[in-house]
Parts: sequence; C-alpha cells; structure tokens
Amino acid sequence: MRILSHTAIVIVFTIFLLAGASAEQQSTPKYLPEGGVDGAAMIGAPPAVGSPEFETQMAIVLWLQQTRTPEQVIFVETTLNLNRFAPIIGAELLDVDGTVLRQTLAAIINEVRTDYDAIKARYDLPRPFVVNDKVKPAINARAVASYPSGHAIRAVVYARILGVIFPEKKDDLMELALQIGYGRVIAGVHYPIDVIAGQVLGKLYADVIVESDTFNEAITKIRPQ
Repeated sequence: MRILSHTAIVIVFTIFLLAGASAEQQSTPKYLPEGGVDGAAMIGAPPAVGSPEFETQMAIVLWLQQTRTPEQVIFVETTLNLNRFAPIIGAELLDVDGTVLRQTLAAIINEVRTDYDAIKARYDLPRPFVVNDKVKPAINARAVASYPSGHAIRAVVYARILGVIFPEKKDDLMELALQIGYGRVIAGVHYPIDVIAGQVLGKLYADVIVESDTFNEAITKIRPQ
C-alpha cells in the first residue's frame, strides 16, 4: 500500500482541481439514458408529514442532534466531490487521466442530479428544519424538497464509479459514501428515510451507468492500458 507524502497529496489535489476547471465546461454523451431508472417507482412515496412513521423519522433527527459531536460536524461540513474520495484512492490517482476522470464524473453527476430533482419535486417532502423549528442544522442547507437525499445518491454514485476505476479501493470508497449519507441525518438536513431511499437510487443509477457504452469508452481514456 502506497502512502502519499504531504507534498504529493498537494500535487495530486492541485492536478485534480485544475482539471476540474475545464471539466464543467464540457458536454458529453449520455451516461444515464432517459427512463433508464424509474426512481420514483423504486423508492415509493415518503411517509406523510404528521403520520406516525413520519414522527418516528423526526424523533431520530432530534435525537441525533442532541448526540452529535464536533468531529461529526466537521465530517458533514466537508464538500462532496471527487476530492472527498481522493485520500482513499491515494497515489493511484497519478495513474489515470485526471482531466477525463473529472469530465466523466461531472457529466454523470449532472445527469443523475437532473433525474433525482424530478423525483424530489414529485414527492416534495419538506426538510426537517422546515417542519420543526427545534431542528437546528449543523450546516447550511436550502429549504428544498428532502426526499430522496441528493447527497446520499451522489455519494454512492461517486463511490461506485470510482470503485470500477480503482477496484482495490471499492469497499473503502463505498463505506465513506454510506457514512456521507448518514451524516445528512446527523446534520439535521434529512430524515433517515431520505438517505435510505437515496442510497437505493444511487445504486440503481450506478448499475445502469457502468453498463453503458459511453462509460466504458470513457474508462479506456481514464485508465489507459
């Protein structure tokens, strides 16, 4: 197992940050075909506000608020992007084309976000801090629809895609992705059911994406043999 020095870590992050500047300006073919995942049907509707099941969800949010630690707050404050997973991948990032990796991930995440935003709008479950003013979020969050959790979805998609590229790291990448999702409940910006549904959707999206011709063509560029 290779361990990066502090200088090497700085170099790796700099390379990937610079690559990311151009990645967002690129347009790429579809990785997630329209209708490839019937997400709304797969996760179903969330519990209605005020229902017994909903109140159980809210009670968990409030309990976690009382028990969260400073370390957990730092964890949930960290931005979700490729750099979030870079320390797990380590020196192997130097073995791939960072620009193409950034471009591919940016395109995938944009397509996934477009799909799940429609599901959020369909179910329109208000965030915990909107329903109950006793909920004090540990991070800034917009008062947009809560279900499913976009963070939970994106984290799983990131981990799954990166796990294909760096297979020896796939278990650690997914463990981090799951923890990122759980952190959204600790932060007071999602209910547990949002995260569970998001993790299910993230896996479904990733299953379709990794089988696409577009993705496999990108892999040959990201990880040239």
